[in-house]
Amino acid sequence: MTKRILNVAEKPSAAKEIAAILSNKRATVREGFSKYNKLWDFKYNILNFNDCEMTFTSVTGHLMEIDVVDQFKPWASCDPIQLFEAPIRKTVPSDKEPLKKTLEREIKKADILILWLDCDREGENIAFEVLEVCKNAKKKFEFYRAHFSAIIPREIDRACENLVKPNEKDSIAVDTRMEIDLRIGAAFTRFQTLYLKKFKIISNSDNQPRTTTAAGNGNILNNNNSSGKEIISYGPCQFPTLGFVVERYFRIVNFKPEDFWNLSVVHEKMDSSGKMTPVTFSWCRNRLFDYTAAFILYEKCLDNTEATVVDVTSKESRYRPVPLTTIELQKAASKKLKISSVQTMQYAEELYTKGLISYPRTETDSFQPGTDLKGLIGNQASNPEWGAYASRLINNNQFVYPKSGKNNDNSHPPIHPTSSATGLSGNLKKIYDFITRRFLACCSEESVFANTTVTIDIQGERFSETGTMVLKLGYLEVYPFDKRNDKLIPTYQKGERFTPKRIDLTKGTTVAPHYITEAELLTAMDNNKIGTDATMATHIQTIQDRFYVKKNESNQFVPSNLGVSLVASYELMGFEFSKPNLRAAIEADVDKISRGQKTKQEVLLSTIEKYKQLYQLANQNINCFDRSFREYYEPADPKGGEFRILVSQFSRCGKCNAKMQYKSDQNPEAPKRILFCPQCIDTFDLPKNGDISQLVTSMGVPQNCPICQYQVLSVRNPINDKSYTICPKCRNSPPDPIHKKPFHCFQCTFNCNLATGNKQQQQQQQQQQQQQTNYNRNNNNNNNNNNNNTNSGRPITTRTTRTTSQHRTFTASNNNFNNNNRNSDRNNNFIF
Repeated sequence: MTKRILNVAEKPSAAKEIAAILSNKRATVREGFSKYNKLWDFKYNILNFNDCEMTFTSVTGHLMEIDVVDQFKPWASCDPIQLFEAPIRKTVPSDKEPLKKTLEREIKKADILILWLDCDREGENIAFEVLEVCKNAKKKFEFYRAHFSAIIPREIDRACENLVKPNEKDSIAVDTRMEIDLRIGAAFTRFQTLYLKKFKIISNSDNQPRTTTAAGNGNILNNNNSSGKEIISYGPCQFPTLGFVVERYFRIVNFKPEDFWNLSVVHEKMDSSGKMTPVTFSWCRNRLFDYTAAFILYEKCLDNTEATVVDVTSKESRYRPVPLTTIELQKAASKKLKISSVQTMQYAEELYTKGLISYPRTETDSFQPGTDLKGLIGNQASNPEWGAYASRLINNNQFVYPKSGKNNDNSHPPIHPTSSATGLSGNLKKIYDFITRRFLACCSEESVFANTTVTIDIQGERFSETGTMVLKLGYLEVYPFDKRNDKLIPTYQKGERFTPKRIDLTKGTTVAPHYITEAELLTAMDNNKIGTDATMATHIQTIQDRFYVKKNESNQFVPSNLGVSLVASYELMGFEFSKPNLRAAIEADVDKISRGQKTKQEVLLSTIEKYKQLYQLANQNINCFDRSFREYYEPADPKGGEFRILVSQFSRCGKCNAKMQYKSDQNPEAPKRILFCPQCIDTFDLPKNGDISQLVTSMGVPQNCPICQYQVLSVRNPINDKSYTICPKCRNSPPDPIHKKPFHCFQCTFNCNLATGNKQQQQQQQQQQQQQTNYNRNNNNNNNNNNNNTNSGRPITTRTTRTTSQHRTFTASNNNFNNNNRNSDRNNNFIF
């Protein structure tokens, strides 16, 4: 019986290339439910089966996404802290439904599923997403995982011969990281976005104070915080990435220049060609920050200017690069080619799917023994730029096996060209050229330089100069990105004496460090385990998309006022959100899940609890946002600026102790009322109905809420003259997340004379106890009556009447209980 096999790749381009390789370009193409993801059909021998009917299709990255359940999606649905524990689900989004329908249709016709997703941890997770969709459509089928590092015939054939089961631990590790990022990111994003609506923050990324007053002029904070353009996002990787940029910025801002002085000695001597060559010897002390001390040493040298050569040291330096990793590719492209890390990975992915380079996401910088490196070099022999050099490596015995680096992810080889390329242009060609030249450089001889250092002495002060000469170009012949130049100096002999042309005392000034470059940022992220080789570029792009940083004309990252304010706020709270430690710990735990050393539940419990505690601390220290953001931003008009002041100094703010403004909008029928603190820029909604006044004690002292120290207000119903009390802060932000706003003193259970929540609970408990007592008493009376009736031979109908009486008594008891509850509720009968 002919086997039908469904093959799924991660991208349409990968599916097309692999199908072309396996079918010798004879596959027939048909449409799927998604117009972007076609299907290729052909015959192939695999898994010891002949003439299998192969169908090759693809997804487009992740097939599923995780999110909180619908109940928690509206921003007003819950306190953000509840997102740490809210139920989540992983589903196929609506835009991926056509892909899902294609997989469901095809798997029903198939006997075997082969997963050709990218061979990294993320690809393993996508593989299990595809597997879940297929299993929901068909219960029984075989499934395998194909591992390959390049889309070339040799690698694809090897993958077909070595099919394995997918790695569930890697997939669980990714699910864990995604859930952590979702919960933490959603909670803190809502937390800071909602609070910072009080400031006028506009969507530009300059580093000037934002003082735009026009409502809606680039405003990224409005009342509908649901789209990506309107939020101030937080991410566990995003913030440490921003932190590296802001840390460098603060070093620049806080830098104080200092004057210094140094000495130098200039001597002219004839070189081997008979030409007089100037040589400048630098001071071994480097510099002094004390002018007097420097001048004394300068005068000392002038007293006897004769110089003596005390040391001549010569040594050779040899170097050639190690094979290329993803991080090194991104760093080099940013620094040498001026191409951003995100663009670099996009071009590398395109080259990979075209079959021109190996898989571009790798941490390995060592080739495995047995790799056909000479065959790969031979592929480049026809290239007009480096073909002759490649031929010499093979034919003239100049090939040298590449050095081994220190990193190995045990998944993919270093990045290298897999075939010769023609017709490339622009940045795509630049990336391919760099990868190919780097590969040829790794297989080349070392460059050799001769370094000669001459040290002289004048009156006890030492000066030195180093000359450099290229002895052998080696790999530099094909790799122009490492620039090494000769710096020739004349020959000196130890013990030689001479009188210098001049001795200079020079004043200089220290300069601030430059803004961080992308290469430096990638290095910092890599060293501190922020993200992976597959995600670092994305995190860097995210902080630009969020207007937290921008690139200046020197291709360096400069933080915006928004980025600086956010980092400074959490620093004031004492948090290390902008430091790499917290994220590095998450990445380490995720790695342990992959290795089977920890479970998903263990990592989730410890990480979520840690960040939940940080959230609570942030909520308690939320005024730190005010301190940081006031430096750059003006306060936004409360509720859009349509309110008028009723009382300019009404009640006290619990945060700054200033008097807040009592305001109302212009609606004549149902005016909206608020309290506004111009000092803290805080706004609190007030009840729509009732007369509002300050609550004072019998001694005329204002009464404050013991929880948040805001002055308590009294709200009187003018119809029945009944009153209740509120704390403006607690009403809008209940002290316990289980309560919804508006929250009132009669709901509160805190130890306060205004908090009557406990009393109501006690009354209800007493009423329930009384109800139970009445029920038990009636039950006992009924039993006694039944016994008496049995002894006297009374008819059953009398007992039935007695039971009815019992029922009436119980119902009456219930009615009394309900009436008591209604009376209790009636005491608090207000429209809030």
